[in-house]
Amino acid sequence: MQISSNFFDKDPVSAAKALIGKRLVCGECSGIVVETEAYAAENDKAAHTFTKPSARDFIKNHNAGTAYIYLNYGMYWLANVLIKGKKGNGFILIRAIRPDKGIDLMIKRRGMKKIKDLCSGPGKLTIALNIGRDDHGKSFSENPKKFWFEETKEKTIVTSDKRIGISRSKSLPWRFLEKDSEFVSKKKGR
Repeated sequence: MQISSNFFDKDPVSAAKALIGKRLVCGECSGIVVETEAYAAENDKAAHTFTKPSARDFIKNHNAGTAYIYLNYGMYWLANVLIKGKKGNGFILIRAIRPDKGIDLMIKRRGMKKIKDLCSGPGKLTIALNIGRDDHGKSFSENPKKFWFEETKEKTIVTSDKRIGISRSKSLPWRFLEKDSEFVSKKKGR
């Protein structure tokens, strides 16, 4: 069953944790979300909203569940989901999935065969799923055409760790992982 937009009406930390174990579907490909990071729109120096007025405008002008896609270091598109809740707004960075459908197509797009490495990082994931600039502003939840999230029957144990790849607000334990997953970008505590 597809996740509705009210799933994203929480605070970013709660939503990022709750997204672990859900299925991300993108065209013919899909996988179980095994790693996310939360970014709060306020008081989070690592969030785009801290330095980019365009990110603050994006929150004002879009509904919860909208894709916020940006180019990281001029190399990789990263996929985020907009969160708008009574306890705060922000974004969830989708860091990794465990591929379960369309694996051959993901292998072709990535040019590699090791399944556990296909989507084990936010840039790898967007290449494997063919997510890029044109997907910025599309909805994951309101009449989605390209991508959406689905409920699963997975029993997932979620752990948290410090966010990675950032230089500010590094101490916040806002990276969420499926416990003991081989498909995450970086093991907990490493």
